[in-house]
Amino acid sequence: MNNPEVSEEIPMQDWQSLQQEVKELRKSVNRLQIENSDLENSLLTAVEHGDLVESELLDVNKRLKSEIIERKMAQATLQSILEIVYRDKSDLEIMLATATEHGDAIEYEQYNRAVETMRQSEEQFRAIAESTSMAMLVSRLTDGAIVYANTSAGEMLQREISSLLQKSIKDLYYLPTEWADLQQQFLQSQRVRDYEIRLCRSNQEPLWVLASLHLLWLKGEQVLLSTFYDITLLKQTEIALRESEAKLREQANLLEQRVEERTLDLKQAKEAAEAASLSKAAFLANMSHELRTPLNAILGFAQLMLYDQELNEQHQTDLQTICNSGNHLLMMINDILEMSKLEAGSVLLREKECYLYHIIDTAREMLSLKAQEKGLAFDVNIQMDVPPYIHTDESKLRQVLINLIGNAIKFTETGHISLRVYVKSMLENMPSQAAASPDEDLTRILCFEVEDTGAGISESELSILFQPFVQTDSGRRSQEGSGLGLSISYNYVQLMGGQMSVASEVGVGSTFSFHIPIKSLALFEEPSIKTPHRVIGIEGDQIYRILIAEDIRLNRQLLTRILSPLGFDVREVSTGHEAIDVWKSWAPHLIWMDTRMPSLNGREAASEIREIESINNTLESQKVKIIALTASLVDLREEDLYLYGFDGFVARPFTEDKIFARMAEHLNLQYIYSDNK
Repeated sequence: MNNPEVSEEIPMQDWQSLQQEVKELRKSVNRLQIENSDLENSLLTAVEHGDLVESELLDVNKRLKSEIIERKMAQATLQSILEIVYRDKSDLEIMLATATEHGDAIEYEQYNRAVETMRQSEEQFRAIAESTSMAMLVSRLTDGAIVYANTSAGEMLQREISSLLQKSIKDLYYLPTEWADLQQQFLQSQRVRDYEIRLCRSNQEPLWVLASLHLLWLKGEQVLLSTFYDITLLKQTEIALRESEAKLREQANLLEQRVEERTLDLKQAKEAAEAASLSKAAFLANMSHELRTPLNAILGFAQLMLYDQELNEQHQTDLQTICNSGNHLLMMINDILEMSKLEAGSVLLREKECYLYHIIDTAREMLSLKAQEKGLAFDVNIQMDVPPYIHTDESKLRQVLINLIGNAIKFTETGHISLRVYVKSMLENMPSQAAASPDEDLTRILCFEVEDTGAGISESELSILFQPFVQTDSGRRSQEGSGLGLSISYNYVQLMGGQMSVASEVGVGSTFSFHIPIKSLALFEEPSIKTPHRVIGIEGDQIYRILIAEDIRLNRQLLTRILSPLGFDVREVSTGHEAIDVWKSWAPHLIWMDTRMPSLNGREAASEIREIESINNTLESQKVKIIALTASLVDLREEDLYLYGFDGFVARPFTEDKIFARMAEHLNLQYIYSDNK
């Protein structure tokens, strides 16, 4: 650009005036540069603001990923710079004219470069600003009038740009109170960042935004730069989340209330069930006592009368019928009580060393006569590899065999009954379980099969066969049993760690099978064979003092009738207090103590006797032996009896063999039997 000619005849006064104006022009340029620097700082602030907003929005809605907040902030800020520079260009042109009039060619060239730089920046900033999505408004501090609004502001507020200009900034806020709060915060710190507030669209709908307010110097005066970022979607999501949270909290409270109500109902139901269980246990205990007590007298005296050789054959047959009927009634009572224990989970497994062949022989001897009476063949087949000595619950295994063989005989009219016992490897059915066990015994199972040629069981009845009180059609026709034998046997086998199954065909017969784990013993003394002969005396000359503490007269008389003929010195008492007094004065060798007696029961009496012995430092060999007599097997725990001081117990109804066996165990007695008088 050519420099204009400057007149050499300029008066000194005019020259000084021109110099002063040039200085003012320089100040204006410096001020513009400072304002430009302020705008750049605002740009950086807006970028930081945008980064924060983007981070928050990305957590709420993935659809905002595509927006780069940094660019938006830069574009918005640059747009504000453009608008400011555009308005200041006229001032620069005036200054240029002034400089030209005064002939300051050098200052004019500098100013011209500044204007060109501003023009280029304006074009560049405008291109960037038109693509921003952040609303930017510049308003005067004096009256709040809007002097600049970018395109995004019009789109966001759904207003024309012309309608926004000269409009008061406070009129854009949704509620005056919200604007007042924002203004108050701005006055305190002179700037506001990321303030959540609502603007008002042209249709009066609220618009949630993040507002930032900054002070800027433009054209020699301070203005307010307001930037707004639309967070309506974020707020709607937040409101929806709050509503959902409120609903969830309400539902949770309702659910908690229902849970409390249900818990209370369950607690009440549990208490009612426990009360019913206690009532049931008490009822069964009382019924057991009430049934066993007279049954004890019936069976005991009938057994004693059977030994009377003066009775004719008819009387002997009648007494045997009484004994058989009583034993059948006792078996049904035991089944009901045992089922009750199984349901309550109070049946314990009492494993011990036992002779397997003796268990099988006992079951065969008990039932072979019934098979012969019906003309049935009864075969027992035991394989050679079956261990003779095992460790198991002897009484439960014997009961299972008796139940299964007895049922087979009961429901078979012609043909045969077979019992097969064999050993089977677990590898056939449970290879993984067997491979994991290095113990050879644990890789084998002891199997039992009871086969009959009876009526058979229909397919529909097999699924409910092992349920309590369930009888098949043939069982109902026989009008025998309580429907508990199979259920008890099934539960016994499971308690011993085994399984039971059945295969049956109507008109052909049935096969009941079960297996239990093998726990064989290498060395074991073969048990002595029980003598079938009656005890008629005691070896030796010692007289043993026996005290009977029993509140029921018939039970006392029965024990006295059993013991007195053998030479025992017997005394009777009917209460616990009397038992303690007689023990102190008479020193019996053994006390038969009923657990249920009025005033002081047998448990309390036994405990008091043991306490007195402890105080007196009585030697173990000199302590009296106390054996419990009980007809209440429902609530009986043998361990509890030992805690009270009992040495053992006998359940009623009892036979004289059980009485003599217990006394021999605790007094080391040797008996004389009827075959070696």
